[in-house]
Amino acid sequence: MLIPCSRARAVVPDPGIRLDRRTPGFMVWDEHGGTFILRVEELATTEVPAGESETGIILEIPLSFPEGLIRSLEEFAAQQQLPLAPPPGPELLEEAVLAACHLPGRNLFVFAEEPRLAVKKRGESAELTVTGSFKVRRVPCRETDLVLHLTRPAMARLVALVLSLARGPGYKGAAIGALMKHEVFRCTSVGA
Repeated sequence: MLIPCSRARAVVPDPGIRLDRRTPGFMVWDEHGGTFILRVEELATTEVPAGESETGIILEIPLSFPEGLIRSLEEFAAQQQLPLAPPPGPELLEEAVLAACHLPGRNLFVFAEEPRLAVKKRGESAELTVTGSFKVRRVPCRETDLVLHLTRPAMARLVALVLSLARGPGYKGAAIGALMKHEVFRCTSVGA
């Protein structure tokens, strides 16, 4: 599933690399063997400027045009049969399985096991911030990307919170009542 991504940045102090997406685009949300994956591509690699204090990963999902985002999130939840419950608050703290970046120009795999994911509304975006103890390994890789791995329950809570933020306090979408009354989304198809 393609989810809008207005900002993608990763700053890793050792080996002093920053990854940025220069233009808004999308992140891919997918599932592989029970692990949920958020993946961002089309990243440019630069050296970390002297005095850069920001470390970790920041992803932003724009909330300014909520209808398309809400439709994509509802479809993703239905396809993956994610149990959604109203979020307990306006922010979320989760332990992720893995956060990583592939850097083919240097044959580096930068990763953090069990990083912390914080999600909150910042301006007109849902901001996902990932922090952890990043390590580096030399591994051949083909493309520059950034990935975040989540468990099914963590992904369900992430989707529920971003849906809630996209809807906002005054959202009057027709699917809200039905969406929150059902514990699990089920995919249905219409036969021809």
